[in-house]
Amino acid sequence: MGRGTTITVKVGSRASSRLDFEVNHLWNGGWAGRDQSAVRRHVEEMEQLGVPAPSTTPIFFPLASTLATTADHVEVLGGDTSGEVEYALLVDARRVLVTVASDHTDRGLERYGIQASKQLYPNVLAPEAWPLEECRAHWDQLVLRCWTTASGQRKLYQEAPLAELLDADAWLDLLARHGVPRQGLVFLSGTPASLGGVVFGDLYEIELEDPVLGRAIRHRYAVEVLGPGHQ
Repeated sequence: MGRGTTITVKVGSRASSRLDFEVNHLWNGGWAGRDQSAVRRHVEEMEQLGVPAPSTTPIFFPLASTLATTADHVEVLGGDTSGEVEYALLVDARRVLVTVASDHTDRGLERYGIQASKQLYPNVLAPEAWPLEECRAHWDQLVLRCWTTASGQRKLYQEAPLAELLDADAWLDLLARHGVPRQGLVFLSGTPASLGGVVFGDLYEIELEDPVLGRAIRHRYAVEVLGPGHQ
């Protein structure tokens, strides 16, 4: 029985190839660059927002499995939230799928705890995925991108090849060694540094491009600020 939620994804290019994936476990990774100088840049970027540096890298932690979604709309309490592009792995007994995702984060709460800040808002995944086996041989050539729109201005926010991040097999090995359950696992990889600092956007567009096979997975979601109300 699934403990959390079910997300539906199209697997590969055939529209009829849809999978109802039961999310039993949701984990996030972070500070996951292969190049430690790049990791340090991201640490410094977060420290400017008051987020304390981790004692070790990479980090990984569980979240409520109900936070996994393929929605195109996220509701937040205040304006200090942002998304960030990552690759995501969907793992069950049969295979591993790859897609693109964003772990939308409360940056104010992140000053007090990274895991708590990730728990407040959804992990947004694209409703399409590729089998890992289709891209493992050219994994490092895949590219992550994110565009943000804020106050009507759209700009490229993040862009990096997967060669900059720990790869899927490295993460799967690390998670297995630490006893993270495999069946029904959704895992987000951690993110590359932004191109110009954190942006609190109204819209996030995320992409995972496979230039070798000439394809891409794209998704977008809008952010609605609910505000404090009357208390």
